[in-house]
Amino acid sequence: MNMTKTIIAILFVAVLLLPACAQQQPATPQASLEYSNPAQKIEVPVGVAFTITVNANPTTGYTWEAGFDQSLLKLIKRYTPSQTGMIGAGGTESFQFEGMKKGDTQIYLNYKRSFEPNNPGLETKTFHVIIK
Repeated sequence: MNMTKTIIAILFVAVLLLPACAQQQPATPQASLEYSNPAQKIEVPVGVAFTITVNANPTTGYTWEAGFDQSLLKLIKRYTPSQTGMIGAGGTESFQFEGMKKGDTQIYLNYKRSFEPNNPGLETKTFHVIIK
């Protein structure tokens, strides 16, 4: 009988302490490194991701093509955030990169139609990137 009371007491304490043990410290928010202005120099440490977001309207057939030094940068993700739902409405296109090693490089974005290979494109943007 005494053993049963001990087990019940231990279970009771465990149930009381379980929520406290389960609580995790909130993650420290990282500063979002987002760029859209080619005049702004991008400076990032090795291994840190950053995003370049540019205006786009894929309903016109135009999309951004990225050119960059693959020995210094890795393209992690390319995405077009959800649109407004309005037919023909413009939006943005984003490229997420990560610096792989120290260096000074550039990212070239060309806004063109992929089905018009001889067309030089409607617009170009060049972003200067320094990986520390």
